[in-house]
Amino acid sequence: MIRAVLTRRDGAFAALLLVSIILACLSAPLYATLNGIDPFSSDIAGTTIRNGQRVDLMQPNDNPLHLGLSPIGPDWRPGPYALGADSQGRDVAARVLYGGRNSLLIAAASATFCLCLAACIGICAGYFGGWIDLILSRILDMLWAIPVYLFAISLSVVTVGHGIRLGPVTIGADNLLIPIGIIALVYVPYAARPLRARALSLSQAGFVMAARGMGASDWRILWREILPGLTPTMAVLAPLVMALCMLAESALSFLSLGVQAPAASWGTIIQDGEGLLYTRPMVAIVPGLAIVLTVLALNVLGNALRDQLDPKGAGR
Repeated sequence: MIRAVLTRRDGAFAALLLVSIILACLSAPLYATLNGIDPFSSDIAGTTIRNGQRVDLMQPNDNPLHLGLSPIGPDWRPGPYALGADSQGRDVAARVLYGGRNSLLIAAASATFCLCLAACIGICAGYFGGWIDLILSRILDMLWAIPVYLFAISLSVVTVGHGIRLGPVTIGADNLLIPIGIIALVYVPYAARPLRARALSLSQAGFVMAARGMGASDWRILWREILPGLTPTMAVLAPLVMALCMLAESALSFLSLGVQAPAASWGTIIQDGEGLLYTRPMVAIVPGLAIVLTVLALNVLGNALRDQLDPKGAGR
């Protein structure tokens, strides 16, 4: 299946783009070490080398009166501060790479947790039916009725201030498990519905009926027949749900309800660059472009997987 997807131009391009972004983000420590910078500490009084001369990271504004200071802009050359600095004198390129690690980690972990939970709900509702399906479906309907970002913001506001206490275990407000859990939870209804429909279809298939007639237990049927039948649907949903999770994480972090300082994500970097849009727009544009490219790659990859697994529906 993977080989067939990679033979498509759009699938190969999306996979190459996604792998390039991941490798670039993984190289963040190497970039910081080679250039001798710390992307998480303020360095307003710092300096760097430009065109053989040492210059301050914070430069006078370009307005007629030269009032105030602005961070140094990009020079597009390999080395430190290639994309300039932010309002705290931190290297934008390094922060984008480190922020990408958190954004990709949260998106991947949230999508995995979401699909696992959605698969459990979908299998129980679709296979067993009856009152189990009725209760689970109504719960999903209630969650579906709540706007995604309003639901995520409400959960984040409750948890960011105090963290989560589960008996003897306390999860701090700055722990990445909090945004991972919140983002995964809000997208469960969107993934559970197609998985429930697929499980319901499989439960009425001939091979499942034959397994029941041979006396196979429900656990064996679920493990050997239903779950493998759900795998293609989950494979198609995985990149699409991951793209949604990345957008949700960026929105929450932009609102200071996701990744907390001193950690960074693409959403927090956009927030840092909000006040520099008229002087140093690259602080916000670069992480925004990274989000666009990553989400685009995930969506194209998901569409390629869908067309490969469902050729009859490729034109829909």
